[in-house]
Amino acid sequence: MIRINTFELLCLSLVVSLTSLSAIGCGGSSSSSGGGGGEGGGEVATGAGGEAIVTGSGAAVSAAAHNHWEDGLTSFNSYEEQGWNPARCEEVIEKFDEAIDAQRSFAEAHYMAGLTAERCEDQDKARRYYNQALQANDKLCEARVALGMMAMESGNAQQARSEFTRSIRDDPQCTTGYTNLAILQRRAGGAQEAEALSNLRRALAIDSSYLPAFNQMALLYYGRGVRGNAASFDLAEVVCRQAQLIDREYAPIYNTWGLIKIRKGDVIEALKYFEKAITLDDSMFEAQMNFGQITLSFRGYADAQRAFTRASALRADSYEAIVGLGAAHRGLEQFDQAQAQYERAVQLNGQRPEAYFNLGLLFHDYMSGSIPELERAKGFYEQFMQRASAEPRYAEAREAVSARCRELTERQRRRRRSNTCRPGRIQLIEQTIAAVREGEAMQAEAERMQAEMERQEAQQQQQQQQEQPAPAPE
Repeated sequence: MIRINTFELLCLSLVVSLTSLSAIGCGGSSSSSGGGGGEGGGEVATGAGGEAIVTGSGAAVSAAAHNHWEDGLTSFNSYEEQGWNPARCEEVIEKFDEAIDAQRSFAEAHYMAGLTAERCEDQDKARRYYNQALQANDKLCEARVALGMMAMESGNAQQARSEFTRSIRDDPQCTTGYTNLAILQRRAGGAQEAEALSNLRRALAIDSSYLPAFNQMALLYYGRGVRGNAASFDLAEVVCRQAQLIDREYAPIYNTWGLIKIRKGDVIEALKYFEKAITLDDSMFEAQMNFGQITLSFRGYADAQRAFTRASALRADSYEAIVGLGAAHRGLEQFDQAQAQYERAVQLNGQRPEAYFNLGLLFHDYMSGSIPELERAKGFYEQFMQRASAEPRYAEAREAVSARCRELTERQRRRRRSNTCRPGRIQLIEQTIAAVREGEAMQAEAERMQAEMERQEAQQQQQQQQEQPAPAPE
């Protein structure tokens, strides 16, 4: 049975552009100066048509602030392609800080500094910048949604819902707000699912090419299919095709498409879609996990190893990625590495049962078969049983480990044509250890008897030599 993760991607906050958001008062991309003064002092930046460039709250942007803003955006977009590191994050944040210093009220620059901090996983700094952005403009959609996403990722769905709801109340054109609110509504299910679909349609009415909304709509139909409405899988695929026509390079839609193909029984196509997703974006944890699980089920251990290695690098605290990597190492007969990954999973969460089962499997089936290793395997199985006892999803594995068959006499075994009882792994280990020890005891007894026979034979030879008459004198 192939187990597939139904991981989802949260919608990503968009980069704010002073010249592209409908909430911003004017367009153009020139940083030439015009008459009058910006809010921070100095001349006002103007667009190509000579109109003043303003922030979302309507404040004129000074030429100096706009120049720093453009520098920051250029570097941000460059590092989005090249990759981030702490030095690059600080460099870009400094440029947005310079824009903030040159402009007393510049919510967009605060937001971009926060988004940059998130790229280097500095959540506290990002949150500070997002809050500063809302202090400058409490209706800035991107900053409000960013705080909601941080709340959602930390498990605070109530706060996230509040932020998303306010984002669309303050800005009815906030596509990210509609889409992320739809995620929460879809997960809640029931009557809220219909409202989730309505919010996704609202987002697409604002921006008909907004791909995260397409992806969430496909996941919504996918969920209906999982719950028994098979026709919804076809609807989900239609949405995926629409998204693909807009942008063939949008990685998340291929991950969703792969999930749909799995449910429709086309595993080979699913594998192609997951591979396409990670080819387009190897930082997509969800697609790496799904690709790894399918290749593992096909015994494509080298591919699975690469996928799980990347997944565990993306999320070092992912128990599933670590256990998957251990299974890939085991398939490649890299037993020491497999053991190390399973032990790493135990260190991460000692209350989960999966790593203990896999350690038991490793020492039971893949090592030398010595009694000490079999005893270790039994110990791991017992720890698995302690932690999996209340989990219905582990019922089959528990039975495979703990099943016990009544010991039969040799006569009973001969009389039975077949034995339908299959002993569990713990009983098999006990039987193996008993058989090995019985064999060792029999071997020791045979060696003792052989030694005794040799001793007796030597004694007899010595006695015969002593009993022989001495030769007669000549």
